[in-house]
Amino acid sequence: MNVWLTQHTQALSLVLRRFRTNKLGTLLICFTIGITVALPSIMYAVLDSVNNLTSNIKSESRISVFLALNHSDAAIQTIKAALEKNAAIKNFKFVSKEEALGQLQALDTNKDVLHSLEKNPLPDAFFVEPSKLDAESIENLKAALSKMDGVEEVIVDGAWIKRLNYLLLLGQKAMLAIAGLLAFALAAVIANTIRMQIVTQSAEIELSQLIGATRSFIRRPFLYAGALYGLIGGLFALLITFTVIFLFNQSLAPLAAEYQTSFSLTYPSLPTSIITCLLSIVVGLISAYLAVSKSMYKLSSSH
Repeated sequence: MNVWLTQHTQALSLVLRRFRTNKLGTLLICFTIGITVALPSIMYAVLDSVNNLTSNIKSESRISVFLALNHSDAAIQTIKAALEKNAAIKNFKFVSKEEALGQLQALDTNKDVLHSLEKNPLPDAFFVEPSKLDAESIENLKAALSKMDGVEEVIVDGAWIKRLNYLLLLGQKAMLAIAGLLAFALAAVIANTIRMQIVTQSAEIELSQLIGATRSFIRRPFLYAGALYGLIGGLFALLITFTVIFLFNQSLAPLAAEYQTSFSLTYPSLPTSIITCLLSIVVGLISAYLAVSKSMYKLSSSH
């Protein structure tokens, strides 16, 4: 156990010394990795914030149930009782035709027209908020409401919900695609960096092989280098992400105030930050392992 710890400590110390020797190059590589990882992180923050905003908007969606003009008072009570028992309905509100007319008359527009009417042309209505907002649930609820006695018309604007869901789904797929492409770019950057280090230290590697060093012993410092590149790059990515979100929120605050809303991009949570760093480390390890294995195979073949 002590030998194992000593070997890993020596490998890590060797990598840190190499990093200190080439501070500028290490910083530039880690910053490049940080930018690469930050792009999908920022996209995720935007999509997550928009999804939270649209969840609030969706909760305000309603289905309008207009009753027939010649319905009875008993029909209202029957419909109300049915709505209370329906599990697909989150809540509902009844607006009488007198209340609806009063709301219209309270507006500044068309007052003369409304006062000239001999009778109230508006129907009694229920405004229903569904518990589920997927297209199938809304269509089923609309069909059930339309079959109730005394109901004249049921209106639901489900098109915008579908479009919104499709846009969010498209954004998520785009983010995954971009994240995948950037992961390959990140792997290429780290692998190329490790490969250049191997070429620079090829004489040292050959000498180690001649005196009996195992492949794992030779490979170990480069694996630590790949992991550290990923870790530092991930930390840079979080710093860039937090900075971009902070600047964006600062610019967005006046616009949000004009619309009397508090919308802002949410910062990555602690679990998200940890996952970002872990993924960067894993990509760094895999890239370093593949680069070292390929380079050592070439060195072995040349001899």
